[in-house]
Amino acid sequence: MFAKPVAAILACCCTAAIFACIPAVQDDEESNGGVASAEGYAPSSGTPVASSREIDGKWDIVRFDGYEPARLSGATRVAFADFTERGVALKIECNSSGATGTVVDGTFKPQPGDRIQTLMGCGPEREARDAALFGFFDKSPSVRRLPDGKLLLSAEGEELVLQRPDQRRLDFLPLPGDLTGEWRLIGVTRYLEGNGYAGIGLSDVPGRIVFSDGQAGYTRCPQYDFGYRYTEEGRLLKISGPPAPELPEASCAELSEPRPGSIDMPVQWDVMSVLHASPLVEWAGDREILLSNDNIGLVLSRAQCGSREQSDDHSKTREVDCA
Repeated sequence: MFAKPVAAILACCCTAAIFACIPAVQDDEESNGGVASAEGYAPSSGTPVASSREIDGKWDIVRFDGYEPARLSGATRVAFADFTERGVALKIECNSSGATGTVVDGTFKPQPGDRIQTLMGCGPEREARDAALFGFFDKSPSVRRLPDGKLLLSAEGEELVLQRPDQRRLDFLPLPGDLTGEWRLIGVTRYLEGNGYAGIGLSDVPGRIVFSDGQAGYTRCPQYDFGYRYTEEGRLLKISGPPAPELPEASCAELSEPRPGSIDMPVQWDVMSVLHASPLVEWAGDREILLSNDNIGLVLSRAQCGSREQSDDHSKTREVDCA
């Protein structure tokens, strides 16, 4: 038997300060970001954005003041500037905050008000970058749309480049051959309103997800294996095979853990649900991929997983593979 997964839930908070409650990436976590870029734009590049309504919604941070952050940590975005008509929610690999204000004739006009911010310890470098990003919008940056659809915000020599998430993720697509083989289950996440989410760990669940010659499935439930085609947009398009039942079946007991107390929490069976829903695929970290649709994200890993077990008399130890 495997240990019961540890569940965690976070709810997104929408306040006058417009911020998202999301845990920080800690110093010891690996990041896909950190690559300095020499790319720059002339201050007059692009077309001025007339109003906040034109750019309403989610935007990933491509680069801020020469720094290129990671896009994801596991199943969730970690660097964004998401606009509403009242302001912008902000995060760059550490704390979450926001700035109230509106875009008017190509300029973000900040408005006075209390600013709410999470206070995670992420180390001096990331915390300094937090402060710089959160203060950037107090400088009334210009807001321009570039020919390729990105946004360029500029103020006092600093630049913030943004891109819609559905375009940004295309820079992180695995090659078809990268998927071939076995993948460990790491965790499954349900996406909630705003930038909220709820997730459970799956590292103790036995079995593997396998991709091979256009076939995919979970090794403990081969009766639900299916054929797929990997599309140019990085989608596992299901083209054959049986549907996954809406509810767990006794023949696939490894994923039949009952639902936790909160209705927002995911369940183990969501693994099969998202796998059969023609999910999008992208790299989520070092040797990790994310399979996702609008509602669910599943993180899989190639990394080896093992632990040490001692004999009863503690005289011997042995390496034991994860589930």
